[in-house]
Amino acid sequence: MRRLLLWMMCCVWAAAASAAGMQDLGRLETLAGDFLKHELSMRPATWTLGQLDRKLAVPACAQPKADWATPGVTTGVTFVAVSCPELGWALRIPVRINEKKMGVALSRAVAAGEVLSAADVRLVDVANPSLARNVLDDLQQAIGKTMRSGAPAGAWLRSFMVRAPYLVNSNQRVKVVASGEGFAAAADGLAIGNAAEGEQVSVRMASGRVIRGQVQADGSVMVIY
Repeated sequence: MRRLLLWMMCCVWAAAASAAGMQDLGRLETLAGDFLKHELSMRPATWTLGQLDRKLAVPACAQPKADWATPGVTTGVTFVAVSCPELGWALRIPVRINEKKMGVALSRAVAAGEVLSAADVRLVDVANPSLARNVLDDLQQAIGKTMRSGAPAGAWLRSFMVRAPYLVNSNQRVKVVASGEGFAAAADGLAIGNAAEGEQVSVRMASGRVIRGQVQADGSVMVIY
């Protein structure tokens, strides 16, 4: 009986709000739900959307909008903001997000020095996240990288197991580009060590002088003075 009475009161309130030109809160919750479907469609996540307090009353909005109320959405309780910019009101609806932890695993046994391709790795559900420390969680973090050591098929791929491919190898002749205020120069030298793009490497110049610079995408070494 009590539930029936409560339901009837809600119906009366909704009818009164509609007659007074007030916002249909159910429409806002539907808008928030559609927003979540779009935002989380590419993530291994489930979610539970809360409800707005039925005591709330705001003017009806022709085009309400939905967005995240807080940046950096992660697993746990967060909020979706539904708002009406033209009328200046905004409400928050709680949402609980449960996201599976995914990790990169090897599809086959690999040896040290091999460069990983898309066929060599796959995303796998991590049953126990506490055991997944340093495990890569994006295939793009692995594809094109070189294995530092060998590993069997099915092994988790951890950050310390891979490195970017070397663009400069020890004893390789490289172009050294030096620049500073009002000048720029280029000369050849001999690399002392291996380095990937963005890493520092030492180079012995023809004069015997050893300089240090950063490896560029084209394999040259940039020295800034």
